Amino acid sequence: MPISKPRLIVEVFEHLNFGGRRGYIIKPVPFTAEIGFQDNISSVKVYKGPSFGSSPNHKAVLHEHWHFQGKKLVLGPGFYPNLHDMIYNFKDNISSISLASISQTSGPEWGTVPLILECYEHAEFRGRNITVLRDVPHTAALGLHDSISSVRIFKGPDFPPEGAEVTFFEHVDFEGAKLAIQMGPADYKKEITNFSHLPQYFNDVVSSIKIEGWSTSAEFTEMVFEDEFIGNQMRPEWRWEDPNGGGQWSEQQGYLEMRAEPGQDLWHGKSGNLDAPRLLLKTEGDFSAECRIRLSPDMKEHGGLVVWKGPQAFVRLEKTSGPHAFRGDIRFERHVDSVFSLVGRGTGVDKRMSQLGPMSIRFTELYLRLERKGNQFSGYASPDGVRWLSCGQTNVGMGDPVEVGLHTLCPGNIPPTLTRFEYFRLFKRKGDPLNATPHLIGHSRLSDRDFARREREARDRALRSLT
Repeated sequence: MPISKPRLIVEVFEHLNFGGRRGYIIKPVPFTAEIGFQDNISSVKVYKGPSFGSSPNHKAVLHEHWHFQGKKLVLGPGFYPNLHDMIYNFKDNISSISLASISQTSGPEWGTVPLILECYEHAEFRGRNITVLRDVPHTAALGLHDSISSVRIFKGPDFPPEGAEVTFFEHVDFEGAKLAIQMGPADYKKEITNFSHLPQYFNDVVSSIKIEGWSTSAEFTEMVFEDEFIGNQMRPEWRWEDPNGGGQWSEQQGYLEMRAEPGQDLWHGKSGNLDAPRLLLKTEGDFSAECRIRLSPDMKEHGGLVVWKGPQAFVRLEKTSGPHAFRGDIRFERHVDSVFSLVGRGTGVDKRMSQLGPMSIRFTELYLRLERKGNQFSGYASPDGVRWLSCGQTNVGMGDPVEVGLHTLCPGNIPPTLTRFEYFRLFKRKGDPLNATPHLIGHSRLSDRDFARREREARDRALRSLT
């Protein structure tokens, strides 16, 4: 499968509104039964692939019969929640899919593709197969739950210079026993013809898949807001929300402390609530929000970045506390219509930190970044603020304006948490209009006096980390 840079990435769903099993298509499919979808595709998402710019007229063509015959439906990049609609009149009778050059320039982008996986139901690459391009919390959604027996792994168009890794997990949500396969810079393709032949028995037990590849998230470069929490008062742009008054907000001359008491949470579960304290900033359009968290030896921190539209639509990217069941994990979560979904995890960041050595991790600093492009949200984590590891991507319809900022949690009965944020920054693309958030303009410009003070505070902060 010599695929390097797909022009389009088509995500097909079994049910309306992107429900049920899903599959990914990056090349023509003469018979959809081969990927587990025979006359049962009800909704579709079409993304611009990494090389869409070289051929911006490409569309996905859905055909009624095998081998691209019969009636056809042509879809450009976009989201199509209901193919049963009379406008399309294509109810559960799609048997093949091709890609064609037809004028179309708008639509959502897929994002980075470090690796391309072909997973097969049987050994020796036989049976039904699925293409995997990003983290899969539950393989049942792709139609091969606990039934993967052979795999081909290829370099993707965004393969990082340091290499990438795919990890197969025994349980859903990236839990249980795991099998990690490295792809180095010199590797082009790796094949596992039969999982049952491996020392670790992984035949027909794979329930989730994670793809880890370092990348540089450099699309948003114009800083429009920055707060290093140097003063003694909260900036007027912020809105502090603490529904039950259990949280605490405190500037400490160079970092912000946010505390949460047991039970303060930010989800809709059976015993959940939305009582977590949060610091929010109103904005519109596409952006990248970034923060740096100081990690303590006792792992009391439990918080990170949040994009908030309201109780029924928000996403959060956070570092969990050591005493919690997630054991200090980095998690990216989606909360829509009172339903929680785990988008992805940043386990590779922990691995990178452990490679830095004990002196370096005495007071490790973790960087988190949350990007918005239309309705698409992407999470990243980094140990150094230079190389970023994807924590997943998700789509949530929020509209404008939204609020973005910092949050801290203390779920269940774990001890009180204390999260120290060393800065918060908001970036836009260079040249993007800023009239939607006029109160943010200018805060990235510092006087000589302020610059000297910021450098002095940075040195003091570095010295504190060594004591």
